[in-house]
Amino acid sequence: MKVKDPVCGMKIKIHEAAEKFEYMGKEYYFCSKECSEKFKSDPNKFIQPSKKHGCCH
Repeated sequence: MKVKDPVCGMKIKIHEAAEKFEYMGKEYYFCSKECSEKFKSDPNKFIQPSKKHGCCH
């Protein structure tokens, strides 16, 4: 199964991920330690909301 690194966007196989990190009940996988560290420093910067809230934007 492939997943997308939330920092750089690279698609990686779960079993080949350099690092894994759980945040708010969800596991995130990374292609490198550098991407993992960037994510850990500010996770909300890299998480895309699944649904937009508000009027029409």
